[in-house]
Parts: sequence; C-alpha cells; structure tokens
Amino acid sequence: MNPRAVARLAAPLLALVVVTLLAPVGLALHDGDALGVFAYGVATAGCGLLAALLRWFGRGTDDSIHRKDAIGVVVLVWLAMSIFGALPFVLDGSVPTFAAAIFEAASGFTTSGGSVIPNVEALTRASNLWRCEMHLIGGMGIVVLFVAVFPQLGVGAKQLFKVEVPGPSSEGLRPRIKQTALALWWIYGALMLLCTLLYWLGGMPIFDAVCHAMSTLGTGGFSTKAASIGHYQSAFIDWVTIAFMFVAGCNFGLYYMALRGRWRDLTSNPELRFYLAVNLAVTLLIAWAIWDRHPDVGESLRYASFQTLAVTSTTGYMTEDFDAYPDICRFVLFLCMFMGGCAGSTAGGLKAVRVLLLLKAIARELRAATSPNVVESIKLGRAAIPAQVTSAVLVFFAVYLAIFALGSLVLVALGLDLISATSGTIACLSSVGPGLGSIGPSRNFADVPALGQLVLSACMIAGRLEVFVLLSVFTRDLWRR
Repeated sequence: MNPRAVARLAAPLLALVVVTLLAPVGLALHDGDALGVFAYGVATAGCGLLAALLRWFGRGTDDSIHRKDAIGVVVLVWLAMSIFGALPFVLDGSVPTFAAAIFEAASGFTTSGGSVIPNVEALTRASNLWRCEMHLIGGMGIVVLFVAVFPQLGVGAKQLFKVEVPGPSSEGLRPRIKQTALALWWIYGALMLLCTLLYWLGGMPIFDAVCHAMSTLGTGGFSTKAASIGHYQSAFIDWVTIAFMFVAGCNFGLYYMALRGRWRDLTSNPELRFYLAVNLAVTLLIAWAIWDRHPDVGESLRYASFQTLAVTSTTGYMTEDFDAYPDICRFVLFLCMFMGGCAGSTAGGLKAVRVLLLLKAIARELRAATSPNVVESIKLGRAAIPAQVTSAVLVFFAVYLAIFALGSLVLVALGLDLISATSGTIACLSSVGPGLGSIGPSRNFADVPALGQLVLSACMIAGRLEVFVLLSVFTRDLWRR
C-alpha cells in the first residue's frame, strides 16, 4: 500500500463529508442554536483540516491506484467519518461518552440504525438532521459519490467502487465507472424525492419527511421520533415505508436496467425472486401468529409486513415491538437478520444471493451423496456459477459466523444476557439496528458498556465493508508496497 496515494484520494472524500456537515451548521444557525453551531462547526473545521493535511501529504503522487490503496482509502475514510461524525454528539451533549458517540456515528454511516440516545425528540433539529444525513451518505456509499464526481481517477475509480459497493458482485451498469455511479445516484435521489413527497402527503411535517426519506432509502432507520414510524399512527405512512424499504432492499442495478427497457431483468432475476419469496413467507407467518393482536386481517398483514421488511431490508424501523411477538416470530426475524437484503442494495447482511447460493450448494451436496458420479454445477437462473465463486461465498459465510460468535462472546463477557448479546451482534454486523432482549426495538444500546459499544461499532463497519476489506488491514501483505 502506498500511504501517499491513500492520502491523496482520501482527502477529497473527506472534503465531501465537510460539505455535508455544513447542512446541520446552517440549520443550527437558522434555529438560533449556538451550541449546535459550535459543535458542528468544530467537526466541520476538524474534518476540513484533516482533508487539507492529507492532500498536502499526498501531493506529487501519480493518478495510479491499486487494490491495496483502494482498501486503505475506504477504511481510512470510514474510520475518519465515524470519528468526525461522533464529535458533534459529544460537543453538544447529545451522548455522555465518546465511545457512545462513536457508536452513534458508526451506526449512522453504516446505516445500521442502532442508537444510544434514549429520546431523539430531545435532540436539536441540527442533530436529527445529521443523524439522518449520515444514512444518506452511507446508504449508497460516499466512495460511489466520489467516483461520480471525480472521474479523473480513471481505472483507479473502479478499484474504489468495487471495494465500496456491498455485495458479492459489483458489475458495472455502464462501461465507465463514473457513469455507473452517477446512474445509481440519480436513481437513489429520485426515489428519495418521491419518498419525501409521499411522506409529506401522508401528514409528516416537511422536516420529518426529508429525514425519514433519507433513513428509509439508506435502510438506516434513524427517526426524529422516539416511537419511530409508529409515532404517526398512519396506515398510509406505514405502507409508503413498507414499499420503499422493499425498494431499498433490492439491487439498484435492476432499476437502471428497467429504465433502459429491460423489464424482464426484474422478473427473471433469481435473487429478487428469492428475496420476495422470503419476505412473503415470513410476512404470512407473522401475520398468522399476531392475528389476535389486531382487529382484522389487513391490520395483521400491515404490521407483519412492516416488521418483516424492517428486518430483511435492515432498515430497523418499527411500528410495534416485535420483541413482544410470539417466540416463533422472534426466532424467524432473528434468522432474517443474517440474510439482509439483495446485493447492490443499500441494505446490509449476508445478502440474499449468498443465502440462495448456500442453499443450492447444500442441495447439490445432498444429491451428490446419492449420485456421487454425477457432476453438477450450481446455477442462478440460466447462469452457471464458477466453483471459485461458490467457494468464496462459503468462506465469507464462515468468517461472518466467526465474527458473529466473537462479538457475541465479548458482549456476554461484559454482562449482557445471551439473547441480547447474540441479537445485538448480528443486528450490528448486518446493519439491522435493533436486536432482541435488552436492546430490542423499544429500547437501545445506551446500557451496553463502552467496550461493547466499540466492539459493535467495529462489527458495523466490518459488515458494511463486506468483512474482508476491514480484516485485510490486519494482514502483513496490505502494508507492503
């Protein structure tokens, strides 16, 4: 890895973070919030100073960038964003400790949505805007925005894009990576505007509508209300949220293909069909289990589909406390936390395509047990999956489970009960947000010890960067030139 190349490329990325920090500064000025102006002003100045120092350190390097450099850029930027994103929460007194602030910022940028703030309605509008704005930045990925705005990177941009975009594959939608990133952001922005409009038409104040649209499309789940979407008690708002959570949990590349007239890609995509089937099955199961809690079938389906999509899209909103549901619902939702959304979406988790490949690999091995002489390849749709891809998915799954086990072990050692520790770890690793038990939907992560909050922050960043990117930082090969 070339430190100067990493510095040169990280500098404009952090400059973009500075630009986004200006929005809460401006809102604090508008609201006469002197403490908010100070808190977000210091964070803006600090992030800007770091960007300037990195630019100075990286001066004179050429435009070439290798995969090691791309990994260094992404990890450095995400760590820096977590620190400077946390700083305003400490300075304005929103959270009591820096560890808790790091957790809140990491949760925002990774779109996890877990929080350490008991009452978000007590926050200033600047802080609530910043919490949701972090979802906007982290949803599609600041690196994707970077390659859209700075095309001079050339081939290097592709390396950054492939490291940043979540999922087992990041095939370009168009030949040039800048065009790919711009297409994704146009789709992302258009959907966000539509979501904002529908929220406003449903009765949300415009500030709440903007904040919730950023959280919904970013599959983050931060809300301006303590009761989340349930605060509004509106069937219309619930169904709008359900629709956009599903949209955000699907591969954005398919929307581009549809806009290009390739509608059959939507109906024939095996991952999308699998993701839809899982959501339908889980929704029907939960609707049946909570039938006696609601006056009619429509209400049961609304609440069941909302909680299901909140988990599978890893948005983490709530209209009911699903931790109070029957155990079969809690267990099924716990399993759904592992899967998450589709590859190429803003959602976290293993991704539906990996789960589908794992199931197909299991089915192939079962058939091989009875017919060992038959050679069979795994297919997704009509495409045969190379053996090395299947192997990579199996390794990813094993490492994912190892991190889940290690994180759960740390939380149990810190005093959390088994259900809270395991659900909290996977909720952070898969960017879901709320877990079960003491960190369920009606509660938060404020009571988790500081070390546990830092461990969970690392889990969130690891999950957002698809595990291996962050783990590679600890290998000797990455640091060699």
